[in-house]
Amino acid sequence: MRRRLRRGARGFTLMEVVVALVILATSGLMLFAWVNQNLQTASRLRDAQARAQLQLEGVSWLRLVNPARQPQGELRQGELQLSWTSTLVEPSRNEFDLGGNLVPRWELGLYRIQATLKQGETGPRVSWEQLVAGWRPANVSLATPAPFASPGGNGGRP
Repeated sequence: MRRRLRRGARGFTLMEVVVALVILATSGLMLFAWVNQNLQTASRLRDAQARAQLQLEGVSWLRLVNPARQPQGELRQGELQLSWTSTLVEPSRNEFDLGGNLVPRWELGLYRIQATLKQGETGPRVSWEQLVAGWRPANVSLATPAPFASPGGNGGRP
């Protein structure tokens, strides 16, 4: 025996409940996917920030390195390990003092450095290239005539 619904009876049919649950489930899945994507993006940003900070530290360390005297090497401090190799980009040139000294004091060169900095064995690791000036004392004997020198030895000045 079926019960007949009275006129004006209130309630939801089974179809209405199913449609409402499908809409609710779809909204929940979309919200979950959005939250998951935001968490992954935040994780990638944290990793990128850690690598950028590590590279900034490595660049500041390379300011202490003179590639003309130490073309390759390794520095360690705590968990951090910086290693580099350098190659001469431009031929080395002698630097002459503009104050009247015609004997070169320094030999200057432009070097390309490939550097890697890592934090521990499992921590972040960054690699980069940069151009750095290298210098070393010039190996010029005093018997070698300086450029633009006159026979009188006064550098071409009267």
